[in-house]
Amino acid sequence: MSGREERKKASFPSPLPLRRPEGPEERKWPSPTPLPMPPAEDIGKVLKEILNRLDAIEKQLERIEKMLMEKQPPL
Repeated sequence: MSGREERKKASFPSPLPLRRPEGPEERKWPSPTPLPMPPAEDIGKVLKEILNRLDAIEKQLERIEKMLMEKQPPL
């Protein structure tokens, strides 16, 4: 290796510093903090809203399917 290459290598060290491997205790995630449970009435309301929205989507899909069947030429 020439002196120029040695100077270049010294001025640009490795981008990742060398570390010892982490022990298993360093790799663990902190335990999650439990969230407070919402009231049962709120859960019921949310589920009802989800079901109503799914029913509306199903009706839209049925209308689209009916329109496509009407436009499809007979076989």
